[in-house]
Amino acid sequence: MNHMFYEGKELSAEEKDLRISELERQLSKETMRAECLEKMIEIAERELKIDIRKKSGAKQSTR
Repeated sequence: MNHMFYEGKELSAEEKDLRISELERQLSKETMRAECLEKMIEIAERELKIDIRKKSGAKQSTR
């Protein structure tokens, strides 16, 4: 059986559909946010001529 729970209660088919729709909206919003932040970092690196992203294998400074 396919049981789906949210906040401790079992959801009806309609509630499942609503919950899935809400999660899809949240995912879309967060994906767009991540893309915007990535673009902002690219622009800042280009305009300010600095590296913002940590390079793989780079050592952290000890403070």
